Amino acid sequence: MSIRIKVFLIITVIILAITASSVVISISSAQNEIIKTLENSMQSVASVANEYISSELDLLMIDASAVVQALQGIPIEDLRMVLIEQVAAYSDSFLAVTVFNSLGGVEAAYGSIPTPDDMILGEYGQQALRGQKIISTTRQSPSGAPVFHIFVPMADAFFQGDRQDSSRSRIAAFTVPGMYFSKKVNQFQLWGTGNIAMGDREGTILANVNHDWVTRRVNFLDLIKKDSRHKAVTETIRRMIAGESGASRFVFDGVDAVTAFVPITTSDQGWFVTVTAPIAESPFHQVRNLIIISGFIFLGLGMLAAAIASGSIAKPFYQVREQNAQLIKMGEALKAAEAAKTNFIANMSFDMRAPLSAVIGLSELSLTKKDVSSDVKGYLERIYKSGVSLMGVIGELLDISNMDSGKFGVMPAEYDLCGFINETASANMRSIGSKSVAFRIVPDEKLPARLIGDTLRIKQIYNNLISNAIKYTKEGTVEWRVSTERDGDSVWLVSSFTDTGVGIRPEDIDKLFIDYNSTDAARVRSRNHEEVSGLGLTLTKKIAALMDGTITVESVLGKGSTFTVRIRQKYLNDDVISADGLAGLKNFKYIEKHVDKASLQRVQLPKIKVLVVDDIELNLEIAQGMLKPYGMSVDCLANGQEAVNVIRRGEPRYDAILMSRWMSEMDGKEAVRMIRKEIDSDYARNIPIIALTSTTVIGNKDIFLSLGFQDVLSKPLDVLHLDEVINTWIAPQSRA
Repeated sequence: MSIRIKVFLIITVIILAITASSVVISISSAQNEIIKTLENSMQSVASVANEYISSELDLLMIDASAVVQALQGIPIEDLRMVLIEQVAAYSDSFLAVTVFNSLGGVEAAYGSIPTPDDMILGEYGQQALRGQKIISTTRQSPSGAPVFHIFVPMADAFFQGDRQDSSRSRIAAFTVPGMYFSKKVNQFQLWGTGNIAMGDREGTILANVNHDWVTRRVNFLDLIKKDSRHKAVTETIRRMIAGESGASRFVFDGVDAVTAFVPITTSDQGWFVTVTAPIAESPFHQVRNLIIISGFIFLGLGMLAAAIASGSIAKPFYQVREQNAQLIKMGEALKAAEAAKTNFIANMSFDMRAPLSAVIGLSELSLTKKDVSSDVKGYLERIYKSGVSLMGVIGELLDISNMDSGKFGVMPAEYDLCGFINETASANMRSIGSKSVAFRIVPDEKLPARLIGDTLRIKQIYNNLISNAIKYTKEGTVEWRVSTERDGDSVWLVSSFTDTGVGIRPEDIDKLFIDYNSTDAARVRSRNHEEVSGLGLTLTKKIAALMDGTITVESVLGKGSTFTVRIRQKYLNDDVISADGLAGLKNFKYIEKHVDKASLQRVQLPKIKVLVVDDIELNLEIAQGMLKPYGMSVDCLANGQEAVNVIRRGEPRYDAILMSRWMSEMDGKEAVRMIRKEIDSDYARNIPIIALTSTTVIGNKDIFLSLGFQDVLSKPLDVLHLDEVINTWIAPQSRA
């Protein structure tokens, strides 16, 4: 065998080994990153699905409670007539309603599939007799169709004619279509075959894209227990049934898939939701094929190089050194190509994110681009506004849930009443738009200059009532009257909001603050009303009650309404608002400063170095994108402890910090405390730290200032508010 062939084979084997190992390592790394990203995406979807299903469960319970309220105190001989009316009113939710007494007897029933008598004496009925609202798992009705049953205790005593028997109680049992939740979750279907499913604590399928599984009440465990190869699936399902949250990978029916699962928040029956997507439909196979093709290209180039090199090596010995040099250069080229391939995999993995939690932030960021066409810009603005609106509804739902569970409280602090009124009014003026509506503030002549209360919660009340008044007034006036009444060491802050809008029917006024009442009274102010969430007034009354307050309503249909709110605040001193302050309120005028975000001129800060701290990667990316036009240098960290360590070292040195208030390891509050109190340097005590938080109401930042922050930015970031904060706290650093 000639020297040339030997050299060629040796080089080819070396290149083949390098290429094969690189391809295997790259494919393995890419697979791990993609599966990790897919699991995170599935967990995000599972969390959203949990919120959605929980809200649907709450809606069912609210509808059932509304029916029970309508049945309260109805004599037994009249019950069936009322049941007929209620089943007709809630035909989308309930197939039948049955009223049982505590002995298991049926007092009245109406509907196609009444609740069977034996269920009232079973587990669910007994829990309802103890005062609990409860929804059962599915069962097959006599017709073979699956159904749920909701049991709600009735607070009134049992009546027999005109005679009351207080020793007996009643329970209302509602029959819900078994496909109710399947129809709700169908809209979440992922890719082509991925889907969302619900199960109970026994593993029975309650909702799924495969309706046949729901109809036949198929059990997850029954699907797999006959095949030992499904051990991983079995363990995953047992974790779901045990109430765990997490993600898992398994093979079922030859399909390699990733699933994420969480217990349903509002279910006390051990229900869970799972989101599954096959790996085959992720980008993994495309990436793998690209890596393999790259490997073949590198191998071919290597073999070509080996052929050339072997011919050179066979030449006279004096050329050996030159040939070796060529081989070294070729090796460096191969290393560079390998590094480029590695960077390609890293960048591709970085770009694979779950977009669900970034709709608002990314649409806001897109609106700052100058090359966006007018029609696309319109779509982005609609996405942004819809996202903000949905976030408001979700916030109200969470507030109500937290309030009911005792996790919602007030945090009083001293505040300037004149500035608070001005700020609240200005925050709501954009909703007037082009309507011919005048807004007036009528303050009492002796309003206190300062009070002590929770402006965060008060603004939630006022913002809701002002926006409603403007929304339902096509033309005329919206008037805000503000006064106070001294009561010992407290002050009653009284606000009346009067509009000249469409008004409310007298029979609907008492129903305004009932959660999802049967007449949907939160939306009856106009026959051509806009769609609203129906939660605002309910939340408003709950917050007012939390501060010992009340809300009353006076209205004349077709002429307008007046909502009066009384909230108890702590008395501070006898100082009153100055004459100039009162004059400013009486002559309140709002001048809208419309700024095109795409044409916003940013100050250039090439010498500024900023640190952004957030434990959510997507938030860091959005923050970087919004800071990039300022030309500043931006670093990112994932938790508060890392930020404390960097500031303690003093290297690198930053001009400002944007820090999330809530983080999983060390949160922003503790990190700021350590920076300000435990690091003994002027740099740590004086560096501007801006809070990033999703839990503030517009303008309320006293609490954050007391913690050591200089200012507050709400998440998702607003381009204009960010620009204001940069010019206030960061730009001056470049001139120092």
